[in-house]
Amino acid sequence: MESSSDPTNLPSRSYRVHLCLGPNCGPRGARALLSQLEAAVARAGLSGRVDVLATTCRDRCDYGPSMNIYPGPFFYNNLTEEAIEEIVSEHLDQGRPVPRWFFRPKPIKLRH
Repeated sequence: MESSSDPTNLPSRSYRVHLCLGPNCGPRGARALLSQLEAAVARAGLSGRVDVLATTCRDRCDYGPSMNIYPGPFFYNNLTEEAIEEIVSEHLDQGRPVPRWFFRPKPIKLRH
């Protein structure tokens, strides 16, 4: 009989989703998005395959709310209710990342 501490006996998860609730993302609606994300995952029947974790700052404060999805990682930013629904449906359920919500840093203006 295998030991219960054997990592191969742990339930497998397809994805880990880290949603930032840091000092910049939190006031931008991240807490409401966390509830929506958890509900959307459950509605899609993905609770056994997706771990949703609230995290601290993801260091993309100007682009929040933000989340990372692993494996990948995939970085999603400027999240909205629409983004959450689309990412759950496409990325987490169908395995198709959603480029329109990917992190894209703003161009840096250099002084001459």
